[in-house]
Amino acid sequence: MRIVRMGGRWIEDFPASPWRWLALPAAILYATAVGTRNAAFDLGLRRPRRLAVPVLSIGNLTAGGTGKTPVTRLVAELCREHGAHPAVLSRGYRHAGGTDRANDEAQLMGDIPVHCDPERHAAGLRAISAGADCLLLDDGFQHRQLHRDLDIVLIDATRPWGWVLPAGYQRESRSGLARASLLWLTRSDLVPEDEAARILTALGRVGAPVVRDHAAPVRLAEVVSGAPRLVESLRDGTVVLVSGLGNPSAFEIASARLGWRIAASLRYPDHHRYDRSDLAVIRGYAAEAGAQVVMTAKDAVKIAPLAAAHPGTEMLVLHGGHELPPADRQTLAALVAASLRQRP
Repeated sequence: MRIVRMGGRWIEDFPASPWRWLALPAAILYATAVGTRNAAFDLGLRRPRRLAVPVLSIGNLTAGGTGKTPVTRLVAELCREHGAHPAVLSRGYRHAGGTDRANDEAQLMGDIPVHCDPERHAAGLRAISAGADCLLLDDGFQHRQLHRDLDIVLIDATRPWGWVLPAGYQRESRSGLARASLLWLTRSDLVPEDEAARILTALGRVGAPVVRDHAAPVRLAEVVSGAPRLVESLRDGTVVLVSGLGNPSAFEIASARLGWRIAASLRYPDHHRYDRSDLAVIRGYAAEAGAQVVMTAKDAVKIAPLAAAHPGTEMLVLHGGHELPPADRQTLAALVAASLRQRP
């Protein structure tokens, strides 16, 4: 498989390169700054702000994608089962025009209200005034300025931990997991079982409940029309993958396991905003390889309007997700229910 790093993607892939040791001095400074900040909160020198409704955070220890979006949707569904009216507070990475629901992750939330603002407290006030009675803090583990009643932390089995930024992908040391209410191991079916077992053993030492998901059945659809396509129709076929993810390797591994021959994987920067020139490049790679273009749902919501306005090579989107075993889902549901009973 040929990996093509598009635009500034090399910056995000740098921590996985042999040159990452060059960033070790910066990583030491970063770790010191983050440790000092966390200590200020732990000692009560800095206090988080509170909102008038329960706040449930879904976050991770590492930079990049761990599968938070489908987890956030599941937590929202559990809140609704208890009669609550959840809304999501998102930082809104690279969203356009400052309007809610403009960034890629927001567009994948269906009918769940999403409020995008780097200032999460302000976003929370807007959400409450719009009728929300519980809030889901997207990518909120390190956003300690806002009090939360539940801290769900996702650990991606394909990239569980390592050095801190910028020499690695960790946003803080593993000791930060002590703040978690629930540890959730994602994508464990993409690594050998003995490796998943080692990660689970390490997580078990933290002391918080641990759940482990597995991949939900995938489905294919046309990007523009949404018409379904059989996953088996591409078996032994050649594809060009397109992704703008924090961790594209999980998408690449999952695609290879479907029996596809991957001619190239075009790795765009996380939260990349596609334009017409990107569309031409993607179609060019597909034409050169005689391949079908397949992308993630996160990318399809941004590319679909472009592809509709400039018809050409048909492109497909691979939809996936997480599924929890019944016992783990019950553990999650119980923690969500307990959090909804909390009031500041």
